[in-house]
Amino acid sequence: MAASLAQEIQGPFFIGLAMNIFLHGVTTAQVYLYFTKYKVDKQWLRTLIVVLYLAETFNCAISIYYIYNTLVTHFGDEANLLSGNWAFTADALLTGAISGAVQHFFAWRVYVLTENSFIVAAIVLCSLANIAGSLSATISMATTSLALLPNLEIAVTTWLVGAVLADMIIAASLVWHLGRHKHLYPALSSSINRILRMTVQTGVLTTIVAILDLACYLTINSAIHLIFSMTLSKLYTNCMLSTLNARGAWKYDGSSEGEVSHRRSKSVVFQAQSTQPEVFVQVESHRMTDTGDKLSQGVFCHGGTSEHEWNDEGASTNAGNV
Repeated sequence: MAASLAQEIQGPFFIGLAMNIFLHGVTTAQVYLYFTKYKVDKQWLRTLIVVLYLAETFNCAISIYYIYNTLVTHFGDEANLLSGNWAFTADALLTGAISGAVQHFFAWRVYVLTENSFIVAAIVLCSLANIAGSLSATISMATTSLALLPNLEIAVTTWLVGAVLADMIIAASLVWHLGRHKHLYPALSSSINRILRMTVQTGVLTTIVAILDLACYLTINSAIHLIFSMTLSKLYTNCMLSTLNARGAWKYDGSSEGEVSHRRSKSVVFQAQSTQPEVFVQVESHRMTDTGDKLSQGVFCHGGTSEHEWNDEGASTNAGNV
């Protein structure tokens, strides 16, 4: 009986913990890259990164403590397998808090780009529902046995549906705004396309995992959903860090710079043509050549005048005619 309980609850938890630790290593690398490359970002953003990383580290630590305490310290204790101690329940709260913090960051980014208060309010409301649902699930698990874990449909559904809706609104609003205004910045179309792809990829990743978590919870009696729930917070943090660290690739990519430079030169030519007649550029080039020939002939007719003086006078005369 104890082995069966461990397979249903602690088994999926252990698999999720292994994936969680792996993703924490990815998070560590992302944090290192961020602090070595971007030293001039705003202080509140750097502080947020530190807080998120500490929260992720604490999440890993208490998860390791829970699985060791349950399977090693209390080996063979069937009652302990069903007890939701503080380490197990705190994982849900940390996941909701971390995902909510990341969603609020993206809400700020959406506001900076779109200045649309309604979209930002929708994101914040869904994110708050996410946090409230995780808090409610945490309180319920702390006061009941893990055998009653499938009875928390309302709290878990509010938690994960709020997270999914917030992710979808964030991705849709950024794609809509950047796609709508991309034609205004032709020289930056390549960078904008990269931002669009990364926005969709990161938003889809967390959305899919949250949907799988909710679907497994509602349809499977065992705790298979813990595999996805354990990795959710790390995915949110890594998505945020990847978007911040990707700025270096957009800025220093050689191919992009060539494309931007080429398109920028075209943009300048277009502006010159729109403000001055096109004949100005072409006639200036030809007349300078013709004037040089005529002035060279004029030197022989006026032997006392230098060629340099005639070139200066001819250039000024030509500019005046144009």
